[in-house]
Amino acid sequence: MEVFTGASKVKIGKGNFSSVGKNQYNYYTTHNNIVQTRGKNKKVSRDLPELSEYTEIKRGDIYKSKDGVCYSWNLRSNGKDTEMAVYTAELNITGPFGQKKFTVKTYRGRNAMKEWRHDFSQCSKDWLRDVPLFGYDRSSVPSLIFSGELVPMAHMEGGLGAVGLFYIDLLKTSLGCSRNELWMDPTQGRFYRGPIGPKCRDWPEEDISVIVPSDAEFLKEDVIIRYFVSKEDDRLLLSTLGYSRHYEILDDIPTSHTRVISSLTNSTIAFYQNVRWRSSKGCLGSRRAIPAGTTRFRLRDDQRKIEVDSITEVVPWFAQALSVFHAHNISYDEDLSNYKLVEPCLELTGTIQKSKRKRQRRQSLDTPIYFVILPSPDPVYHWSLDPAGQTPLTPDMCKYLGLPFKLSLQATSFQESWPTKIYKVVHDYQIVRGFDPASTDFAQSLGFVVYDVVPAENRFEEIIEELHEMELVESGDSPLPAVRDDLEPFLGSNVHADSTEDLEGLDDSFSLALLFYEIEGSSNTSSSDASPAQTVNSEYTQQGGMVPSILGALFGSFTWEAVEGSGISAAVI
Repeated sequence: MEVFTGASKVKIGKGNFSSVGKNQYNYYTTHNNIVQTRGKNKKVSRDLPELSEYTEIKRGDIYKSKDGVCYSWNLRSNGKDTEMAVYTAELNITGPFGQKKFTVKTYRGRNAMKEWRHDFSQCSKDWLRDVPLFGYDRSSVPSLIFSGELVPMAHMEGGLGAVGLFYIDLLKTSLGCSRNELWMDPTQGRFYRGPIGPKCRDWPEEDISVIVPSDAEFLKEDVIIRYFVSKEDDRLLLSTLGYSRHYEILDDIPTSHTRVISSLTNSTIAFYQNVRWRSSKGCLGSRRAIPAGTTRFRLRDDQRKIEVDSITEVVPWFAQALSVFHAHNISYDEDLSNYKLVEPCLELTGTIQKSKRKRQRRQSLDTPIYFVILPSPDPVYHWSLDPAGQTPLTPDMCKYLGLPFKLSLQATSFQESWPTKIYKVVHDYQIVRGFDPASTDFAQSLGFVVYDVVPAENRFEEIIEELHEMELVESGDSPLPAVRDDLEPFLGSNVHADSTEDLEGLDDSFSLALLFYEIEGSSNTSSSDASPAQTVNSEYTQQGGMVPSILGALFGSFTWEAVEGSGISAAVI
């Protein structure tokens, strides 16, 4: 009867014939729909109606590529571990092997199906089709199958370099996802938001909200620099340029000031005396500048940990570096990498008491509690109920409220330098923006404090000593106590805080080139008083040849190793 194939409502004599094509809904049950598709019955969960839009693949039809990279890691949720893996594979439903590659993510463990459903729901609702979900497997080891050989961010980050990592940080914010949800299709040269992939290592994040393109070409330094130049986004451009640096940690040069030194003369040519602060996480809210250069943070009583970090001075330096060079008659024809920015990286940490009694006392106050840091080269801080931060809480009041009177200080000094070409970009950009590179107008337009330029014949240490002497004479006060006694133990010090736990009982009344080569090859082969000075204790961020032609030249060569488990190679910053 092949002659009637595809025919409908055919009648021969007293016989009736009919043929039904595509999908036919036969009947419903309370929990599932039975869908008959081309003679096969398939159950589709009512809470996942999109399943019928994708191809169901049997586990036996999934063949892991011989040379494909495989990642596996654990995800812990509600006290249960789910083992996950990502690898490239071939499917026997697409014709001869080697003609089509897929990315498979598998799940195993007590929460496997829960995590599978979560990822499917996210990817199936991608109406722009950015995530190329192809099919699924719902066996005892469920899988999601994506078209193409997608590369997870954890696989790439070790070879991106500092500028590339900065772009990725902007991109994940732009797409509204985490870094380990970023995937790249090398043949298309694009990044996508997808299911949760292997865990990326922890590296500093920038609190910057901006929309950037998802093209992999933006991993190239010159591309993203041209992009921000065209957008006339001053701060983002300077931030990007700042990552084109060479830096090192200083083990034997303690400093509590930001200064610029010449490695040719071993002398300071400019400096900024104070330290700016931010709260990266913990119980302190976002920072706010208040008069006289003071910074305050409002206490949030939902966590115990206090963490306040110093802010890097790289962007303010770039905004005025040319004016410093001009004051010292330094030519752009010189090797400007000989001029190095030396700055401290400071971190204050502590813990507030979270006993029910102490917390009730804090919450019963009619006013917020503020953590205040004064403008000073050293961490000088106090707690206050005064929004202006001028009235510190006494030590007894800190005990009563469960606030730490002393915090731990960790300090490190960094030395950073940039090639001449980077400073030339800043020079040309200022001219385009209508600023005189020899002046500090550009820096002041961005609200940055202007650095003090040191005459060539003066020594930096002498100027600092004179500044301290002048401050003491003008104020008539003795200096505020610092967290440390002198500069010698400052670097790498860890001055431990008074334990707030002990106070509880006392108080009854705080390079991708190799990656693309591997993929192409495998495709072809398969962060008051009291005395007043004591109260203030211490105060103050392939298409065939497309891979080499589009992406192959993005980075210098690097080596990588497929990591089983969560051991991801460290990024070079």
